[in-house]
Amino acid sequence: MIAARLRTGLVADGWLLLAACVLAPAGLLSLRAIALADAQHPVTPDVARHAAYILVGVVAMTAAARLDYHWLRALAPQLFGVALVLLVLVLALGSHEYGARRWIGLGGFTIQPSEFAKIATIAACARFAAERPPAARAAAVSLAMVGVATALILVEPDLGTATLLVVVWAAIATTWGVSWRFIGALVALGASMFPLALAVAVPAYQRERIAVFLDPGRDPFGSGFTLRQVEVALSGGGVTGRGFGGSASAFDGLGPRASDFAFAQVGEFGGAAAAMVLLVLFALVAWRGYLAAARAPDAFGRLLASGLTTMIVAQAAIHIAVNLRLFPATGIPLPFISTGGSALVVTFLAVGILQSVAAQAPAMQRDPWRAGR
Repeated sequence: MIAARLRTGLVADGWLLLAACVLAPAGLLSLRAIALADAQHPVTPDVARHAAYILVGVVAMTAAARLDYHWLRALAPQLFGVALVLLVLVLALGSHEYGARRWIGLGGFTIQPSEFAKIATIAACARFAAERPPAARAAAVSLAMVGVATALILVEPDLGTATLLVVVWAAIATTWGVSWRFIGALVALGASMFPLALAVAVPAYQRERIAVFLDPGRDPFGSGFTLRQVEVALSGGGVTGRGFGGSASAFDGLGPRASDFAFAQVGEFGGAAAAMVLLVLFALVAWRGYLAAARAPDAFGRLLASGLTTMIVAQAAIHIAVNLRLFPATGIPLPFISTGGSALVVTFLAVGILQSVAAQAPAMQRDPWRAGR
């Protein structure tokens, strides 16, 4: 009986659970290797904190998987309202670190409201879309909902998360059935306004990041040096890597190595082989997440699963693109791998909700270990 309950709850989709259970320890292994190299000790406060957040995330994932995902539909407006309040509070009361106000301190820990706002915004948009046809006016209202959250996040400033929310909205709109003509018009409008947005809405430090991305020699001892070290790390890892036993790293002395450049750090320690494994695992998350969306028993489940899967996969894609020098630095973390408690817990929570959606697929389609026929 216990096995049956687990099969229909936590492991409604075993492949999705497998991806999460491999990715999270990979991040912890990388952080342990950094600790061995820097502090000559395998368990530093950073390692212990990251392990604690993984445990919290697993608990959140398990709880979400065991609950009917329709609770999110019932509470979506309230959660969205709370998320907006927290985004306002962080601007007024948040701690100022790395040139931004993104964190609120709570009893020795910090939370990042923008991370929790992602799930609240996805749930609110999914509910809104599920209750009406994809007409242009309804699509514009849903975009305005996302725009409010995006604007507050931009003020922090956090361009990476703001960009991610726009990508997630596009995924939800596509699943909803919004006209490609409407989406194309928005893309054309955005492209035409990009120069103005770059000059007015994008903060000066982010414009400098774009300039350094195009010309690393512009800041050879600052962010340009960091970008060069990313290339050194990835090339130095070779096929099998330097090993996770505390080897010297091209990132030695650089603070964002375990957050902004987590993919490159894993690539250096584990080589191209480890980097390819990460890519396969995120592809697995995409496959099973979108499959859960396709099999969802109702419109809300389909839209919710599509948004959550895009949130994880697009975030991973942006992070990896930054590490491969294909996109300007955004500070966006790599799901499951990068340090950052709020992001880690939210990613696990998203996987738990996806498990809940997968569990309610028609019985003839539900198979936790292989794609349905």
